[in-house]
Amino acid sequence: MGYETLATMAVALGIAAATPGPGVFAIVSRSVTHGFRDGAAMSAGLILGDLMYFTAALTGWTAVAGLFGEVFFVIRIVAAVVLVLMGARMLIGSFSRAPSAHAPTAAARRAFVAGFLLTLGNPKTILFYLAFLPTFIDLSRVDAWGATDLVGVIVCVVGAVMLTYAAIASRAARCLARPSFTRWMQRGAGTTLIGAGAAVAVRG
Repeated sequence: MGYETLATMAVALGIAAATPGPGVFAIVSRSVTHGFRDGAAMSAGLILGDLMYFTAALTGWTAVAGLFGEVFFVIRIVAAVVLVLMGARMLIGSFSRAPSAHAPTAAARRAFVAGFLLTLGNPKTILFYLAFLPTFIDLSRVDAWGATDLVGVIVCVVGAVMLTYAAIASRAARCLARPSFTRWMQRGAGTTLIGAGAAVAVRG
C-alpha cells in the first residue's frame, strides 16, 4: 500500500470523523458528564464499529448488501434506543441532589457498547466505507499487508479525532465544575444524547 494512498485515506477519514454528527455529539456529551475515561471508552467502541464496516467492505458490496438488509434497520433502532436511554439517565440524574453512584468500569463498558452500536447505525459511517472508500482504493486488490496498513490508519485517525474531542470536553467540564453549572451541563448533555439517538433513528 503506497504512502500516497494511505495519506489520502487518512485525510478523507479525518475530515469525515471530525465533521459533527451523532458520534461526535455522543463523545462530547459523555465526556462532559462522565469524564475522559468514558469518552475514551466510547471512542474505542466507535473505532471497533469502523473496523467492522471496513472489514465488511473488503468482502465486496454484494456480501455487505446481503448482510445489512433488514438487519441494518434493527441495529440502527437499537443504537438509537441506547443513546436515548443514556440521555434520559443523565437528565433524570441532573434533577437529583445526590450524585448518582455508578461503578467506573460498568459505566465505561456501557459507553463502549453505546459507541459501537452508534457506529453500526450511523449512515455517515456506512456511506464512507461502503460507498466512498471504494472510489479511491481498489479494495479487491488489497492484500493482508495493505489491509493492516489501512486498519492502522483507521485506528490512529479516528482515535486521535475522537480522543481530542473527549479531552477538550472533559477539560472544559472540569474548569466549569460548579454544582449548579454541572447540573445544567448534564441536562444539556442528556438532551444532546437523546437528539443524537433520534437522528440515528430517523436517518436512513
